[in-house]
Amino acid sequence: MNTARGAHSLPSHDMQVMLAQHTLFARGHAGKRLEMRLQNLSGMRLHNFDLSQCLLLACNLSHTDLEGCHFQAANLSNSLFIGANLRHCDFTRADLRGTRFYKSDLQQANMTGSDMRIGSITLNSGGVPTQREFTTDLSYCNMEEATLRDAVLHKVRLRGVNMRNADLAGADLSGADLQGVVLLGTTMDRAIFTGANIKNAVFTVNDETRRLFSGNPAFEEHLSNLRETDRTVASHEEWVNSGGRAGQRADFAGKALRGVDLRGRELSAVSFRGADLTGAKLAHARLAAADFNGATLAYAELASADLRGASLENARLLHTNVDAADFGDLDLRGGGKLATRFAGASVEWTSFSLCNITPEQMAGAVLRECSFAEVDA
Repeated sequence: MNTARGAHSLPSHDMQVMLAQHTLFARGHAGKRLEMRLQNLSGMRLHNFDLSQCLLLACNLSHTDLEGCHFQAANLSNSLFIGANLRHCDFTRADLRGTRFYKSDLQQANMTGSDMRIGSITLNSGGVPTQREFTTDLSYCNMEEATLRDAVLHKVRLRGVNMRNADLAGADLSGADLQGVVLLGTTMDRAIFTGANIKNAVFTVNDETRRLFSGNPAFEEHLSNLRETDRTVASHEEWVNSGGRAGQRADFAGKALRGVDLRGRELSAVSFRGADLTGAKLAHARLAAADFNGATLAYAELASADLRGASLENARLLHTNVDAADFGDLDLRGGGKLATRFAGASVEWTSFSLCNITPEQMAGAVLRECSFAEVDA
């Protein structure tokens, strides 16, 4: 029943027989529940299949395509789902203790009431039984719009996870590793974050996040950075408005500016070279001739921003909102024009709706799943 890793493959004949038996079981007929231990099922393709109450213990399901499958009340403890397509899957009340989903796509997955605490398994090594523990790992997964209501995520590893617009209501994330997680638009009502590591997490500072994270060292450091950023921008605005006679030009090169709110601010000619602007709010900001070379703009908001003459060379845009942004040429005082440049940029899942952008400006950029809508003349 092993399948080769790499390209997705259909289940083997033996597996198809067991799946057919499980279908009968799931429907309350005779049949037989699917039960497998320590099996390699990597690379398998199976869409929208009902695997409710199945038992897949410590199995390898890495690089599988299981979109839309149902795993309600299933026991998948200590299994591997590395790099798997699990979009729209239903893991309601599933046992996911010790399961590793590293870099998997769980967009709009339902994990309501699932158990993701540390898992353990007894392995027989040289005739000697040895117990091993595994931390449930969702690091670098895409969990946008996923539902995790009332899920138990004690000490779960969630580094760099995209949880935009996810539902964490009532979830217990005590002691979880949330470093670099994106929590923009995430529902967190009744969620528990006691002892969680939220260093470099991206979230909107509001009454809810203040209540949840007040006193957390990483949160207090984040607030301090936001205040310092605001002072620097205020000085830059004074510099621009005075023609350089007062204030000081801002330089954010290499800075961590995750989640900063600079909507509508005057940021012309600012250097953001190599800066991390993940989740930054820059809508309607004046960014003419700004330097974003090598900057990270994942999940950033740049709608209706003035980006005339800006350099976005070697920048990374991922799910970045640039609707109606101005990418036109910037007229220079001494004559001539400065064009907006994207050479070497990585641009993914970004819509350029109502943007005045040309193929010449995008020359040399690597585009994936982007859309361009023409501006009405």
